[in-house]
Amino acid sequence: MSSISESTSLGSSANGKSQAYSALPTTTYPNQRAVFPYVDPSKVNPELAEAFKVLPFERNVLKQLAHAEGFFPSIADLLRTVFRSTRELPTLEWQLVVLRTAALIGAHYVFEINSPVALINGMPNAKRLLIAFGKTDDTEFFTVRDRILLRYVEELVRNNTATDATLDDLKANFTTREIFETIVIVGLYTIFGRVTNVSRIDDDPEIPGLEDLLVSVTGQKDRGDAN
Repeated sequence: MSSISESTSLGSSANGKSQAYSALPTTTYPNQRAVFPYVDPSKVNPELAEAFKVLPFERNVLKQLAHAEGFFPSIADLLRTVFRSTRELPTLEWQLVVLRTAALIGAHYVFEINSPVALINGMPNAKRLLIAFGKTDDTEFFTVRDRILLRYVEELVRNNTATDATLDDLKANFTTREIFETIVIVGLYTIFGRVTNVSRIDDDPEIPGLEDLLVSVTGQKDRGDAN
């Protein structure tokens, strides 16, 4: 990375408009595609630096989202909770929700950075591709529970609610906690997707040892009741 830039004044921005807070230290990639610079995790204040530690590796989406400085630590805490075993929704079902949400909102970056999480936890690649292309009624790869969950995600993303029929199926197959966790996960990853789409985000640099790192942070393994 290159071209480190830090705020030199409080109360004014580069375009002359007044602002209440000083700009964050940023960095850019050579030949960068993103229309905003990336927040530099090595130069931010201690609170933001701690928020970046939500994952044991850097992700460009977090370096864009950190521009929402006042919100970033809380969002990072929520992401940490989703990754850990305090989530009741099993890991592979969590990833069904994440991948389908990303596919529905056209967030290719979010889909791709979450694919390794799904794959290392046992999701067949064919199933991942079916999610990407919306072939979620496939009975070979998707269980009844999978199909209900994916229908719920689609209704949440497209309609911001769920039909009575879907709610009946959800209540018969999922706990109330899982139903509401899904709402939170769709909302969180929709934030990530919109950040990446608006910023025209760059792909992440290669992360050495990514699979081992993901195993260490994904927490709860799947219960085994999904293919």
